[in-house]
Parts: sequence; C-alpha cells; structure tokens
Amino acid sequence: MCRTIVKRLRYRVALTTVAVAVAIGCAGAQTLRILDPLAVASEGDSASAVMVVTIPGDLPTRKCEVVVIGAGLGGSAAAMTAARAGHHVCMTEPTHWIGGQMTSQGVSALDENEWTETSGSNASYLVLRQKIREHYRPLLKSQPGADEFNPGNCWVSGLCFEPSVGLRALEEMLHPYEQKKMLSLYMRTAPVKVEKQGNVLQSVVFYSFADKTFFRLQGTVFIDATELGEFLPLAGADYVTGAESSAMTGEPDAPPVANPKALQSFTYPFILRKASAAMSEKPAQYEQNIKYFSLDSVESPELTLHYRFFEHAAETPGSFWSYRRSVDASQFKPGAFPSDLSMINWSSNDVCDAGILSDDQEETARAMQHGKQVSLGFAWWIAREARRDDGRGKGYADIAMTKDAMGSQDGLSQFPYVRESRRILALGTVREQDVAPKDPSAVRAVQFEDSVGIGYYPMDLHACDPEPALPDSKPYQIPLTALMSRNIANLLAASKNIGTTHFTNGAYRLHPTEWAIGVAAGESAHEALAAAVPLHEIVQNPIQLRRLQLDLISLGQPLVWYDDVPVTSQEFRAVQAISILGLLPPKNGTLHFSPDQPVSAGEVNAALEKLDPADASQLDLSDSAPVAWEKLARFKHGAEQHHGLVRRSEFAVWLFNLSANSLLNGDVRSAGTPFFKPPR
Repeated sequence: MCRTIVKRLRYRVALTTVAVAVAIGCAGAQTLRILDPLAVASEGDSASAVMVVTIPGDLPTRKCEVVVIGAGLGGSAAAMTAARAGHHVCMTEPTHWIGGQMTSQGVSALDENEWTETSGSNASYLVLRQKIREHYRPLLKSQPGADEFNPGNCWVSGLCFEPSVGLRALEEMLHPYEQKKMLSLYMRTAPVKVEKQGNVLQSVVFYSFADKTFFRLQGTVFIDATELGEFLPLAGADYVTGAESSAMTGEPDAPPVANPKALQSFTYPFILRKASAAMSEKPAQYEQNIKYFSLDSVESPELTLHYRFFEHAAETPGSFWSYRRSVDASQFKPGAFPSDLSMINWSSNDVCDAGILSDDQEETARAMQHGKQVSLGFAWWIAREARRDDGRGKGYADIAMTKDAMGSQDGLSQFPYVRESRRILALGTVREQDVAPKDPSAVRAVQFEDSVGIGYYPMDLHACDPEPALPDSKPYQIPLTALMSRNIANLLAASKNIGTTHFTNGAYRLHPTEWAIGVAAGESAHEALAAAVPLHEIVQNPIQLRRLQLDLISLGQPLVWYDDVPVTSQEFRAVQAISILGLLPPKNGTLHFSPDQPVSAGEVNAALEKLDPADASQLDLSDSAPVAWEKLARFKHGAEQHHGLVRRSEFAVWLFNLSANSLLNGDVRSAGTPFFKPPR
C-alpha cells in the first residue's frame, strides 16, 4: 500500500533536490526518495542515484545551538564564527569535502576584486588565502618578497591552486573548534525532514549516505548554506527561482514576465595535466554535445575572442591553458610537480539545464548526468579535436584529466559548480538599482543601514537565455535583512540562497562575498542566542543591530567600503565603527577615507552634533579650517594629550572611544569606553 501511494504521488508531490525529500507518512513509517549527488554516473540510468528509504520510528537525537546545513564557504564561515563565539554548532555536508565552490565544486580559482588582499575582504578570508599559499611556499624555487604569489600563475585570479589544498586550509581553520567539541561535523549527510512548531524550526532529520542511517539534530538557530538552496522548501521557507519580473523587483532591466526557469548555467570542472595518456573511450552523448566545444569565447554579439591553447593570442588576456591553471610547475622545485595542472571551467562545459533546480529529484539527477557528460566530452574533445597552436593536426593526445584531483571517481568535481540556486524571500532583497545606482558619479552601491559585510563583483550572468546588458556594479554592502527569512523565524541564509534577484545573485555569488555572508550569519546567530531574542529582533532593535555590527567589525569584517584602510590597519575598527554609526560617513564620489588628511571643522561639528548638540554648539570652529587637538581638549578621552592638526584616522579612534558605549546604550550624553572586545 505504501509503495502504491509513493508511486502515485511521485510526480505530484513537491520533491526537493540533492538528497532532500518530502516525507510521505504511511502507517507510522515515512518513506523517502533521496538523491545522492555522488552516486550520479555519467552513463546509464541517472535515476539509480535516487534511493527509497524509510525513517524508523526511533531516532538518535543530538542537540546543537546552531545547525548549519551545507559546509560550503558560507556554511563553513558561519559554523566557525558561531563556534568561535562559544556555541555548539552542528554542520552537515552531502559530499566528501567541505568548502563548496572552492573544493567539492572544483573552482579553486578565487573570483575576487582588486582590493581583496587589502580592504576588500575580511580577516578570516585572508587567513584562508594565506594558509593556501603557505602550503606551496616551501616548494617554490625562490621565495617571493611578498605573500602575493600565485601557485597557478593563472590570469583570471590572484590565487589559483589545487582544490585539495583549499580543503586542507579550511579544515585547519575549523579543526580547533572540532577539538574543543564546539563544532560537530557530519559528512555525507543530507536533510530529509523538518520538524517545527508554527514558523519556528525545532529539529531536522538527516540521512547518512555512508552509514545508511538517520539521525535528528535539534537546534535553536538554523542556517541554510546548501548549494542549491534545497533546504528552503523543506523548511517551508518562501523562495524564488530564476528571473523575477519588473513588477516584482522594480529593476529597470527585469523582464515584464517572470521566468522561474531562467537560470544561470552550472559546470562540472576538472583538472588536466600534461604527459599522460588521454581517455580511451568516447564519453556518452559526445556527438550531441560536440557543438558546445570550442576555445573561442563569445564576449558579446559583436566580440568573439579566439584563444590559443598554450600560446597567448593577440587581443586575449592569456592562453586557454593558463586561464584557471592551478599549478604552474615552472615556479616550483624540480620534482615538486611533474606537470602543470590546469582547472577547466570554460564556457564549453557550462551546462544550461533547468532540471538542476527541479522539484523532482530524478529530474535533478538527469540534469547532473547531463552536466557530467558535457564536461567529459569537452575533455575528450581537447585530446582529439581541439585546434593546435602549431597547426599540425587536431587535439592534444598527451593532455588528460587528473582523476584524483577532485576527490571523485570520474575526475569531475564531486558536485557541480552552481551559480544560481533557490533564493530565499527575505526581509529585504538586493536589487539591480541597489548595486548599480543610476547616478553616474556614484562610486558605491546603495548604503544599507543594516550592513553586515561588503563585496564587489560585476553582475556576471552565465546566462542560458538572452539577457540585457547590465550596468556596472559598484562596491556593495551585504544587508542583514537579505539573510533573514520573511516567514521562518529562526532561519538564516548563508550561501547563494540569500535575498538577491536573478541579476544581483551574479554579483553576490563569488567566493569572498559568500564567505562574508557566512561570517555575518554565524555572528547573527550568536547575537540572537546571547541576547535571547528572535533573529528579527536584531534588525528591528537599533541597539541590537549596532552590537552585531560592532562585533563583526571586531572580527575584521568590513561593513563600509574604503580602499585605503586595510583590515590589518590599526585604525580599521575605529574607522569602520564611526562610519557605520554615521558619525563620520563615507564621502560621496570616492572610496577613500583619507586617513592622513586633516579632519574638517564641518565633519567635527556634524559628529559632535549627533552625540550632543549642546556640546557641539559651544565649539568655535570655522567650517573651512582644519581642526587642532586643542579645540577638542575639553572633551578629554585623550584629546588633551594630543597637539597639532587632527588627522581623520586619529579623529576616528578618538571619536569611537568617546561615543561607542553611550550610543549602544541609547544615552548620547554620557561618555563611555570602547565596545570592542579582544578577539575571541
């Protein structure tokens, strides 16, 4: 009887993807259809990766304060941040590797911006990058004068490396919290059932692919960091897929009619090496997919770049081989690497298949198999059909996939590189006009009062349908409201599933931004737990919000964009704090804070006016003249000990010492001590 019901409802029940299934109750048993993404083969029946299992009546239950579903970059950053704050965190992951797009999805060429290594990313992300470089440093022929060496000497990123090295670096960062029992990690597991009261999640039932067993995790705050946003429907959270209509978002370039299936492409990356025998068997569906394979790159209807394989062709930024090269063997000691290693994530193995976000897990398995066939076919085409730089014949027979590079059996990434997932319908949504303001003189995106991080990348759509030419994005902020579900009280998003649109997801989906989102989610969970308040209270209560923001700054997370105040600067925390508090806001028309420039009388008056109008009115300052410390001596807090003109960075430090505690307690007239605590 149960089997009959399951069969009848197979295509009528909304089934979520990637090892997430809706339970069908039957005589006390719950029968589930679950997709194991690692069981999807490139040939044969893709539906064989979908298993039918039954939840037993009695489950082992483990209690956690924070449950993180998905151990990608966002999930790992969230888990580490919450554990660092002293909370017991449980994190689950369906693949063999934590790290998501950097590791199990194979994109070990970090998509970053020109300020990533200074002021454009947070402190813990910089630690991750440093650990990756430290792995390779002893192998170099000669030590560089600075840290900024690139293992792969790739031209698309400042840091290209092997996925396994990124995994090792991330594991090293999480290991102390596992040792202290603050972090419990459950690999090869997936959520299958949610238990909740009203709009509050109570627990989640998980299935272990390794042990073929079920267990329950109880929690107070739940963080969805899944790669396809597959936990959202399971949790009953409102979400959207594909392209919204202009009526939904007000975006100037949005279509008049929404298209939920207008997704970006996904990719199974792989790594090639030299001096190896190419695969001997032609991949399945090769003849059908060969039309996708080329070394050319269509940049626009008017521009196609013709790349060469090893050589640098004119008018291109580099060769195909060095584009995302993971290891440039020439810069390492003899024997360290017998060959270059080149990670292949090219337009030719991008796959357009809306089935990846299907509600039917068998359809998702079929889409994943499609993706594998395209990537394997591209590898075969490179060996047999690619145009050679020397013009002699076709293909590079001595180039082949490195089967052990991705931790998989077939040499492809364990999970597809997903550019666009389900996106939560959040308390706030980042729109095109927020990221690309109409004002041509604007150097920043729209400023959010509830900023919990920053990022910068174009609205880069690997589109499957014709898309409009989008305007250039500006350095942007991450609003807290975009992480909060509008209908599930204790759920946060921490991956590509946050409250963005089809357009803005293209800017927020990259490595450093996802990491910053995860840090913000983990610290938000801590703030809610420490204050014993609902998540929504943090954005509704200005004092709670400021405490969260100042805590994030103390962790080295920039909330306001400046290009001349690095995370490592001694003034970083004060500059960020007084900017987010509105006491010394960013200047229009520049990303500079100008820390060494004298502070103006107008800036001093405006800041002190916000703190205490009576005190500010007693100052005798000319709006055009620089300010000397002697003018501020009566305010104490160190002002009386300084002499000469007040530099902006000095003013930021002094102003924060003067104001932070009083502002956080809602009493602007009393002076206080800095809020910042020592690093945890």
